[in-house]
Formats: sequence, structure tokens, C-alpha cells
Amino acid sequence: MGALACAEKSVLIMTPYFVPDRPMTAALITAALRGVDVTIVLPAKSNLPFVHWATRAIIGELIANGVRVYYQSPPFVHTKLFLLDDVWSLIGSANLDARSLRLNFELNLSVFDPDLTVRIKEHFNRALSGAHEITLSELNARSLAANLRDNFARLFSPYL
Repeated sequence: MGALACAEKSVLIMTPYFVPDRPMTAALITAALRGVDVTIVLPAKSNLPFVHWATRAIIGELIANGVRVYYQSPPFVHTKLFLLDDVWSLIGSANLDARSLRLNFELNLSVFDPDLTVRIKEHFNRALSGAHEITLSELNARSLAANLRDNFARLFSPYL
């Protein structure tokens, strides 16, 4: 949360499971509204459908407020990266969700090294080049049944 508040240019996130709580959602939106490039890369097809549905219920608000969200084509990628302003990297096992950040035993490496961050950003950009940007119109075109399912799954987001 502190890193998001300090971001000046870019926040790049790659994670297989993305179910942020309200404070994290607000921090991402606030950064985007300040003019920070906030880009999130998620797998197009998750190995945990319930988590994927909850994510789809959340990302519309992010996209509407300037956060760019992409789906990366299969195969499923389990990479977890958080890159800030080409100077700081967070790499590890934690997803950006309440369960990983508060309950699970996770290990992340926080690195303040511009050279390493730029090298990791190259990996991020390669993944981004083959990814599909999700639009609000695409989300809004989902069926009523899909919207209900996704929002029902979102109710369980603190447990996912």
C-alpha cells in the first residue's frame, strides 16, 4: 500500500490470482487517477474458476478509473511480480489478495535496484505484448447469468 502511494510513473503487476480488498482497490485507483500507469496482467484462464469469477466482478471498477487490465493467453502463468517506477521490485509467492497478505505463510523478496527492475520489466513487457486488454464494453457484454455468478463469487473474496 505504501508503494502504491509513492508511485510516480508506473505500477506493473503480474499475478495469477487477483482479488484485492477495498483498501488495495482504492490505492490502485488513486494511483491511476494521479496519472500513474497502473497495469495488471492476469491469466486469461485460471485454474481456480471461483477466483477468476470474483476477479471479473472487481476489475470493472478498476478499468473505469484508469487501471489497465490484460489477460495473458494460456498456458497458465503463476508469476507474481509488482514493479514500481523502474526502481523497485517485489517478487515472491504472495498474491494480491487478503488471504495471501494476511493469512498464508508467504515469502516475497523486496529489491530496490533499478537494473534488476528494468530486466524484470522486460519480462513483463514480453508477456504484455501477447496479452489482450480487457475493456469495459467487453465486461458489460457478459450475460446476466455471468454477471450474477461473478458478483456472487465476489462476496467470498475475503476467503479466496
